[in-house]
Amino acid sequence: MTHPLIFYSQSSVGTDWECARKRYLGSEFMGQGLAINETSLPLLIGEVLHAGLAAIAHGVDIDSIAEEAVAQIKATLLAAEYVSPEEETYAAEQAALTEGMLRGFYRTVWPRLMSQYEIVKIEGEQIYRHNDEGKPDPDGSFVFMSKPDLIVRDKEGTLWYIEYKSTSSNKEAWTNSWGSAVQLHSGIRAVEQALGEPVTGVIVQGLYKGYVASGKSTSPFCYGYFKAGEPPFTRDRWSYTYVAGYKKYPVWEREGGVKRWVDEMPESILAEQFPQVPPIFINNDRIDAFFRQRALREDRIAIAASDLRTEISDHNKQLIADAVFPQNFSKCSPSFGYGCQFQRICHGPERDPREFGFQLRDTSHRDKFKALIK
Repeated sequence: MTHPLIFYSQSSVGTDWECARKRYLGSEFMGQGLAINETSLPLLIGEVLHAGLAAIAHGVDIDSIAEEAVAQIKATLLAAEYVSPEEETYAAEQAALTEGMLRGFYRTVWPRLMSQYEIVKIEGEQIYRHNDEGKPDPDGSFVFMSKPDLIVRDKEGTLWYIEYKSTSSNKEAWTNSWGSAVQLHSGIRAVEQALGEPVTGVIVQGLYKGYVASGKSTSPFCYGYFKAGEPPFTRDRWSYTYVAGYKKYPVWEREGGVKRWVDEMPESILAEQFPQVPPIFINNDRIDAFFRQRALREDRIAIAASDLRTEISDHNKQLIADAVFPQNFSKCSPSFGYGCQFQRICHGPERDPREFGFQLRDTSHRDKFKALIK
């Protein structure tokens, strides 16, 4: 294998498994990958949530965190020159959802975590450098980039890797899926290489954001059920669950807003919004196989991506792309979830991505990981 250093990450591996052509366009095109000046809603909420969760770990006041999260969501979703009333309602809904998840996490999950663990590291960049056999090697050509959400130590002194995941499902299938999510477990190698001690396992902490039904979020952080009172005989009444005769009503318009709503939420309902996967203990054979196979795959990706940047015929470019970066057509417009952002340039004759709003991706984040290489 000839490349001096090949950088790759958990997200790039996941994208490669989802669709190899998407991996090429998003990470390898012209040595940088393509980005579009649009932020998808899942990415936006994920970024704001992770920033808020890291701030909680750093001890920042929860009211300040919630206020900043709401401001970021609304500023992004309402950035257009003209915003319709429907768009204003949607932005308020998504801001309430994000605020509710942060406040709910702070109320119910965070105290439990801090009673069991002490913080070792918060969202720090970590690398695992390995050779073409997947084995740890300070001079290896492969650099796996990882950024674990939280590293903690339990009462017995052992390390745990905690990962936060927002999800549209809190069903058992979602919980069970993480046992074999080797691209996540592989981040443990980076932590172990950096800290010089073993990690016992992974804890995946879910943040359930619900789903959309009849054009509205189903999350109890967004809507409650309301029945107006008839003074002086009855007062206004609210319920966290459906009651006949009550109407769905936005929480953010209620007195006290999302803060009061979450503070008064029954513990049983609150707990349902934060599914936690049982501790996952490490299967080193599986992780070894992951890194062996990634070395082979990442080397092939690097060579092919380099060849596609050279002056070769369009026919040969197509042959390389089809061989190394085949398209997964089932992911273009799936029946559930979001379609691929590269559809506009992925099919038919080669097009200039700039004509469709794409630009080369900023890769300065890699500098933080490069600084870890000795």
